[in-house]
Amino acid sequence: MHYPVEIALRGIPASSELERYIGDEARKLGRVCDRIVSCQAVAEALQRQKQRGTQFAVRVIVTLPGTEVVVNREHADDLHLAVREAFAAAGLQLKDHMRRRTIRDRLGK
Repeated sequence: MHYPVEIALRGIPASSELERYIGDEARKLGRVCDRIVSCQAVAEALQRQKQRGTQFAVRVIVTLPGTEVVVNREHADDLHLAVREAFAAAGLQLKDHMRRRTIRDRLGK
């Protein structure tokens, strides 16, 4: 299934390797749900006053007909882990959405 994937990096240097990784993770969601209309991923470095190191935040927004799945994840020092956790959580939410949809269809509602 093909759908647009938008990637934004904030406070993080542009990296084709990182963008490829995020794009691959976004396309894997198509295996879970065939109703995806689009996917947006925003990765950013957060500025924290009293912490050492960098805190990363990742937001994934998956648009389906009539609804959206939104996931936010933060991780200290490891952007790739934050990306992986965000997309894993999005996959679980999509599986749950598809399960509920199947049950609703079977009940005729």
